[in-house]
Amino acid sequence: MFASRKHEDLERQEIPDDVSREGIVAAFRSAMIGHFRSHIPGTNINESTLIASDYLNHFHELVMLLEAVASEPDESANEFSAWRPQTYEEHFSEPGIGEKSLAVAAYHRAPPRIRARFDEVVARLHGEAITLIGEVSAALKERNYAKLDAACQGAGDRLRLLIEKADAIATGETEPRRGVIDALFRRR
Repeated sequence: MFASRKHEDLERQEIPDDVSREGIVAAFRSAMIGHFRSHIPGTNINESTLIASDYLNHFHELVMLLEAVASEPDESANEFSAWRPQTYEEHFSEPGIGEKSLAVAAYHRAPPRIRARFDEVVARLHGEAITLIGEVSAALKERNYAKLDAACQGAGDRLRLLIEKADAIATGETEPRRGVIDALFRRR
């Protein structure tokens, strides 16, 4: 019983009665972010954003496959057509990727504004990728190399620009101007 009272007294001392629920949540969130940041040095996770830009390697792979299918359609078609967008969590569940659990846990605790901006760009990447795969796959199936060239032309640049934007958000750098990205997409 004495231990029980002592524990209750400690709880009351640590959390004043006049602290709101929101205050407690904010203090807990801050402590969790501090905890993650203490484990991040030496990893591929950005200390301020809590996002690992290594996730974007998944999209760099698509750009390389796009270039390969444009130059060697018959040799690269199957690998290109098999590429599928992955979520952040799916990417970090792949074998051979380090700091999986920490990367996913930190991402879920990334500052909400940063994560929302990052997720928005990733959603655009996913959309662009799915559209591109459909167009290129149709051209490959038809063996229509003029259509294939048209689909591939500029697609790599659009993907690279979105990857660059997502990377800037993940690393806490200045983003490319949105108008530049939007203009590039209007030229399609």
